[in-house]
Amino acid sequence: MRKILTIAAREYRAMVGTKAFLLSVIMMPVLMFGSMLATQMLRKVGETKTLKLVVFDGGNEVFAALQNSAQRHNEFVTNLAGMPTEDDSSIAAGMAGMGRGEFYQLERAAQDVVDDEERLRLSNAIRDGELYGFVELPPGLVDVENPAGVALLYSQDSSIANTRSWLTAELNQIVREKKWSGSFSQNEIERINRASSPVTVSGMGLIEQTIDGQILKATEKNEMADIFLPMGMMMLMFMVIFMSAQPMLESVLEEKSHRIAEVLLGSVSSFQLMLGKLIGTVSGSLTIFAIYTVGIMVVANDRGWVANVPTEILPWFVVFQVFGVLFYASIFMAVGASVSQLKEAQSMLLPVWMLLMMPMFVWLLILHEPLGKLAVWTSLFPPSASTTMVLRMATGQPIPLWEILLSLLLLIMATLMIITLASRIFRVGILWQGKVPKLSEIFRWAIRG
Repeated sequence: MRKILTIAAREYRAMVGTKAFLLSVIMMPVLMFGSMLATQMLRKVGETKTLKLVVFDGGNEVFAALQNSAQRHNEFVTNLAGMPTEDDSSIAAGMAGMGRGEFYQLERAAQDVVDDEERLRLSNAIRDGELYGFVELPPGLVDVENPAGVALLYSQDSSIANTRSWLTAELNQIVREKKWSGSFSQNEIERINRASSPVTVSGMGLIEQTIDGQILKATEKNEMADIFLPMGMMMLMFMVIFMSAQPMLESVLEEKSHRIAEVLLGSVSSFQLMLGKLIGTVSGSLTIFAIYTVGIMVVANDRGWVANVPTEILPWFVVFQVFGVLFYASIFMAVGASVSQLKEAQSMLLPVWMLLMMPMFVWLLILHEPLGKLAVWTSLFPPSASTTMVLRMATGQPIPLWEILLSLLLLIMATLMIITLASRIFRVGILWQGKVPKLSEIFRWAIRG
């Protein structure tokens, strides 16, 4: 046992005692979640731009109202200091709240109906940067009896532009009011507006009762927390497994290629060497987990999100994390012992990466139905059990205890089996030199030893 612990301590120091480890701990969350943070930061620091739009009214006489809407939008963007208020649900408020400094400058075209030659001229102006886009309103848009079809927005980014959403919302409101003005009196229009006021549906949590019998009021649920918190926990587990298993592969390859393993095997058995490496890797993974957990709690406390962090599942998280690391680290170790170069390991690791990343392909489906058949079976499938079960528990849904225990039991059994098979491959492969072994040979090592 002393030799095993010595190897484990050496592997732990080699894993966490380097500048590369510190850099990877910092950079991995940046790579995983940096795109979302960068998008928000760039939106806030991005320069304000004015989008010039030419509008072909089509004889509907809605340009003046649309121009007033654009002025209100511009004023809102100018005066906005933070996120929009709850009572302001306009598209302009939503866009401005995201930090997009877009101002609209509308210009009415000389003619109401546009032809192909004019469309071509304006399209060339857009390509030359003289114009952002032009809007074509079909004649009869405000006709109550025979309403016209679709309004058209021409621009370089018309399919994804926020301008399209803004135009859709504002034109619908303007056209609706114009149709009503021709059919109802002003008092009737006001009554219709009051009668058609939207109903807001808030997502609430469940009622709880304290030990002394007091019933606690439900609180409104945070949609973003319900979506990204479970995903974040799953991604955290994936990062820890990745940062633990990959160094194991590189460590075994280095020792094998430099003939260090032959020296080590003169003092310890192959099983002691492998077990020491696994214990050191698990210790390193727990260090990574502790660093990230402390960082998450500090950020959550600073933002007031502590109530949304499911601390009660942390013990389960640690247990599933440990066996998840053991499961994949054993496979990576066996692959590293079987080959002599990193490029030779890539083809063997592709199926392993597919198994590890499988929960990421279906996480949204599991998030919506954490008690569904897909969620249950993927959490009982050992290669995906660790990440999927934590994802399910992080949703807040009451997962049956028998499912958690069965998932853990299957994961433990599969991990012990993988460690056994990997130890047989490691015992033969660590001293294997020359040609790359065939898959049939590796399977024979795993079965026969």
